[in-house]
Amino acid sequence: MESVIISNTVTRIDAFAFKGDTQLKSVTIPSSVTEIGQEAFQGCTSLESLVIPNPEIIIEPGAFARCSNLKYVVILSSEPATKQGLIGYSAFDCCTNLESVLIPDNIDLIGSCAFKGCVNLRSFVAYPMRDDIDYHIYTGTGLIGNLAFIRCDNLRTIILPNSIYKIESSAFSICKSLERITLPKALWEIESWAFRGCESLKEVEASDILYHVRQEAFLKCPALKTIRCPNPDAFQDAKLRKGIRII
Repeated sequence: MESVIISNTVTRIDAFAFKGDTQLKSVTIPSSVTEIGQEAFQGCTSLESLVIPNPEIIIEPGAFARCSNLKYVVILSSEPATKQGLIGYSAFDCCTNLESVLIPDNIDLIGSCAFKGCVNLRSFVAYPMRDDIDYHIYTGTGLIGNLAFIRCDNLRTIILPNSIYKIESSAFSICKSLERITLPKALWEIESWAFRGCESLKEVEASDILYHVRQEAFLKCPALKTIRCPNPDAFQDAKLRKGIRII
């Protein structure tokens, strides 16, 4: 079967539902679907694109892992979400032809290894659903998990949800093409090796909410010259290479 249309009476696509279906090229998912189960589409190597019209979607571990022909993922929102969305552990692991991901910024829980090894991923953009939040009084709710984007060799454009409060260890390690990043406004902590081996990274910008950057978060970033952050004390444990300015 090359094409599947999910009924608008369905709220959950069960775990393993289409796993290993190498003939499946397209799937139409209605807004009624709020959960996509574990490994539901894993190994669907002919699947080319994915549009999910529900911003409150929960994508469970491995749901689209090893969909090696998948190029685009778009999660749409016609109105502000009232709940968080979630991209689970290894959800898109080793989708080696994935080029672009567009999500609403209420999806601010991105699990470990979620996009690991997506070597052709060039753009990951979280678009804002609200612009009226004061992040000095707002407690961030989201995080980027360990190894979430490791070995995304071609990642150049990245806009993260502003409600991310923590970037875990090695989340962006060896993203060799990443040159600049503006960190989320609610970001409080960056763990060790978060940006290790980002050899093209030149500039980082953070808000005054950033409190703690752990040891060697920016290890082996030879091009990094400038970190823009109003709170330089956040970097006192970071062991930054000599020559990096915090302004």
